[in-house]
Amino acid sequence: MKTNQVAIIGGGPAGIAAAKSLLEDGLTPVIIEQSGALGGQWNVGAAHSGQWPGMHANSCHIKMSFSDYDYPTGTQMFPTNAEVLAYLHDYAHHFGVDAHVRFHTRVELIARGPENQYVVWTVNKDGERRTELFERVIVASGRYNKPSYPDTPGLDHFHGRVIHSMEYRGREQFRGQRVLVVGNSISGLEIASDLAQDASITVISSARKPRYIARKIMHGLPTDQLAFTRFGAYINQALPPAEAAEGLKQLILSAVGNPADFGGLRPADSLMEAGVSQCQDYLDHVQSGRIRAVTGVQAYAPGRVVLTDGEVLEADAIILATGYDLHLPFLHEDLRRAVNADRQHLELHHFTFHPALPNFAFMGLYEQIGSYFVTAELQARWIAACWSGARPAPTAVDMAVGLAEARQQKQRGHATCQQVAELISHDLGVAPSIERYPELAAELFFGLLAPAQFRMEGHGQQPGARARFERNVRHFTQGQPLPLGEQEMGGLLMLAAKLPQHQPLQQLVKHLQPAEAVV
Repeated sequence: MKTNQVAIIGGGPAGIAAAKSLLEDGLTPVIIEQSGALGGQWNVGAAHSGQWPGMHANSCHIKMSFSDYDYPTGTQMFPTNAEVLAYLHDYAHHFGVDAHVRFHTRVELIARGPENQYVVWTVNKDGERRTELFERVIVASGRYNKPSYPDTPGLDHFHGRVIHSMEYRGREQFRGQRVLVVGNSISGLEIASDLAQDASITVISSARKPRYIARKIMHGLPTDQLAFTRFGAYINQALPPAEAAEGLKQLILSAVGNPADFGGLRPADSLMEAGVSQCQDYLDHVQSGRIRAVTGVQAYAPGRVVLTDGEVLEADAIILATGYDLHLPFLHEDLRRAVNADRQHLELHHFTFHPALPNFAFMGLYEQIGSYFVTAELQARWIAACWSGARPAPTAVDMAVGLAEARQQKQRGHATCQQVAELISHDLGVAPSIERYPELAAELFFGLLAPAQFRMEGHGQQPGARARFERNVRHFTQGQPLPLGEQEMGGLLMLAAKLPQHQPLQQLVKHLQPAEAVV
């Protein structure tokens, strides 16, 4: 039977933000959630969650929030997963989202239906099946819920426990064991660091490609405030990729140092070749000897591991922090072909729409460095605005360009949260008009990417948004505004010189230059 409701597949942060935005724009959401609670990955204990009790977020709580709802006063800089889950539940209740959820309901298939509609087949915990037509569908089922396993020879013959990082539930189960953690992404470093807190565990950390390692706090501030900024997004437009990457490398080296300085593996000189990971304590554990950093794995044997440098290690357990595959088993093959889905990517206009699938959207299914909360909310608001008529939907020409950009992005790999936020906030028309806020220039460019800035103007603007933005962006500077010093002004002047076509930036710099001359 036909319905005017919007189906949202998944009740994690993206699905919650989608439902709230649809309600805000007068549409009716239906969240279809396979577990018994909202929260997605943050719902620790659910089958689709890869988190362990007490795990902390890698982004500060400002970046782990939405634009019009704050964490409770006193929340620590990097909240635990329990605190994030409580925030999501409070948010959903405050905005009436939890009244629009079907729990314990799994989507079996989504396919095209008649008259530009979509057929959604579901089954609940009692085995009852349901077939419905929806005019609009949002897929927000999460990017990190299907483990990717390496094809390293001999893994099936290793005598000992082998798990993927998604199955890790804490160090207690590995007491007294020799544990090899394979992979140096954030999860690999965090799990190795968690294991290292138990002196009875021998922790070995293997990396096929050594990376530069940022801490969660650098120069006394959350890394979110130093690396994931609007200035960083503009830098990627203004400079060649290698030059932009060198700037990030120098930031990490100045704040942390080279992993080799701690007894770790030395990454390639080029950050583009080496890559970046993040963990607060990993390098300290390496330096103290609690973690031993070794090269990649060449092969496994019963009770042993052969490294690429020829060394043979004995191990009792293997934890594979080897990433995730994109997992959308409920998409009909016709829909999969339309978006050119593979194990890692979807080919979409600005990570969201495809011209072959009208009134169908995807959220949070791209590989991103940095918190998804800011970008997923922007996606949610953009989708709702397009479908409610508050904003014009992207044209066929827009989408053709967007798909070409998506193919280029696939070659570059992960996007950053500031790049995605800059892109979608302009699509939605809510990016702050930087030339209108010269007094906030330092914080808009070099401060936290606090989400309240995207409520200061445009569709969905709120009267208290600027005050909220100022409060949030200054949270870790004791309420003091970020000064526009000589270094910051020099950065803006450089951007203006490299991006002469960017008129708002030109106007801002023209306004600020007299003040710079006084300084």
